[in-house]
Amino acid sequence: MNVFDQMGVYWAEIADKNSTQMQTQFIKEILKTQGLILDLACGTGRHIIPLSKEGYDVVGLDISPNLLKIAKNRVGDILVIRADMRHLPFRQEIFAAATSIDTSFGYLATEDEDLQSLKELRRTLKLNGALVIDVFNREQLIRKYTDKSSVNPKEREYHSFFLSQKRTIDKSGSTLQDLWTARDKADGKIRVFMHRVRLYPHNVLQDLLKKADFRVEGVYGDYDGQKFSPESNRLILVASAK
Repeated sequence: MNVFDQMGVYWAEIADKNSTQMQTQFIKEILKTQGLILDLACGTGRHIIPLSKEGYDVVGLDISPNLLKIAKNRVGDILVIRADMRHLPFRQEIFAAATSIDTSFGYLATEDEDLQSLKELRRTLKLNGALVIDVFNREQLIRKYTDKSSVNPKEREYHSFFLSQKRTIDKSGSTLQDLWTARDKADGKIRVFMHRVRLYPHNVLQDLLKKADFRVEGVYGDYDGQKFSPESNRLILVASAK
């Protein structure tokens, strides 16, 4: 069971605050396609729901049954599928485009498995089909967190709980770790969750895409389309299937 599945409605409330409107607008501006789109690690459906309402033909895929249940409860007629991104249950070259938004890449056990998931994506994408992959900017996070434990953890309030976040990055700069402590407003119970994700340098992620037979077309530093730099908040690669 992954951490997002464990968190369930807590994660839904966190994700809903994460620049959903800007992310969805970025997707629309990049993916000028009328074909079938795959939203990889779609979670609670916060991107596919607005895209579907605007006429896009979108399929959501996630490994978490709890998050997919939340997505279906929000809008019952969206198409979401529970599956492992390493073994996509779709035929070859069915999608015109695919998205992986808001750091939904880097959670598999090894880099080889991440590469396997990219190869699976390529298999299901049509020739020249677009892929948008959006992750943390490793360089920016390293400067901010390496060898620094959050002495004063960030405190946030959500609809049903209070959250304390303590963030660190390992000495190699390869893994980000969040210790999330949630205090439920209804019952007062404390629940602790550990979140870890692999951080990719720009050149390494680009090489992985090339190994999976993608051609990188553009690199952005945020959802407003700014050019990527080491100081950027995000690392967003737009690629096409070769």
